Amino acid sequence: MRLGDSVYSSSRVVQRNPVQVEITLQDGAPFRAKLFVPVQGRISDLLNDDRSFLPVERDGEHLALAKSSIKQVRMPPSQAAAKAKCPYSVLGVREGASAEEIKRAYRELSTANHPDRVRGAGLGTDFVEFATQNMIRINSAYAQLTKGVQQAA
Repeated sequence: MRLGDSVYSSSRVVQRNPVQVEITLQDGAPFRAKLFVPVQGRISDLLNDDRSFLPVERDGEHLALAKSSIKQVRMPPSQAAAKAKCPYSVLGVREGASAEEIKRAYRELSTANHPDRVRGAGLGTDFVEFATQNMIRINSAYAQLTKGVQQAA
């Protein structure tokens, strides 16, 4: 599975992005793997869902890792910086995505991450500030990608 690959669930397609993580197991052993996070999802959502096992990829092999064996999961700093800078990753679309795909992803992310929506949900100022920073990244990524599309047209 690569960036923007789809997982078919019932009648709906769920976009998932691979995220390289460092997992520390309960016995202290380090474990590097890829988790597949929904475009608008978070790693914490995967860790806290009802499943007992977490699907991961390590060295091209797909594994099911027992959540009870996990002590900590973190994104390596270099991956976090690269993900934040790549406009395709920020919007959760594949490189070379059409203008319509980019626009759709932008609208979905904007709706989910808009600070007014977070404020309206009654969440605190820390959450509103986080949403504001997300919107800055989302707007910047959209501007970068649409600027490239407009110049190519």
